[in-house]
Amino acid sequence: MKPLAHVVFALLLAGLQAAVLRWVGGGAFSVSLLAACIVYLGLQAGNVDGSVASAGVGYVLDLMTGSPKGLMTFLAVAVFVLARGAGAAVDVRGRAGFAALSGLGALVLSLGALLLTRLTSAPEVQPGAALLPRMLLEALLTAAVAPLIGAGMRRIDGLFHREEPGLLR
Repeated sequence: MKPLAHVVFALLLAGLQAAVLRWVGGGAFSVSLLAACIVYLGLQAGNVDGSVASAGVGYVLDLMTGSPKGLMTFLAVAVFVLARGAGAAVDVRGRAGFAALSGLGALVLSLGALLLTRLTSAPEVQPGAALLPRMLLEALLTAAVAPLIGAGMRRIDGLFHREEPGLLR
């Protein structure tokens, strides 16, 4: 039930992101709010719940970006695994660490999609290196808003935690 709640939250975030970016930036820049969701899952969720929820968030990314089905799902699970490894290797419990890891996750999603699309598409429609500054800006903007997304994800996790009877606060 909890992975489904994370996917629904990601779907709501994707809709909010699309609406805000259309009216604020008009397509001049982008932000990847769902990358912060995946990084949060990599740091906080269990192995099975986190990987299932990450795959669901990746599918939402597939639908949102219009990429070939499965590309962003694969990359989302890869970011989940990388965030899990980074969480085990380095202490990223604070807001700054979470923001930095979310920005890095957004960059991995963008670069991974660029590289895999270049490998599998015709030469005349391959994305080029001119997208790199846009990807870096997206990573920085994602890192800037990641603490807000982390707070929303913690709120969703709080809905599913039961207090043990008999414990004092």
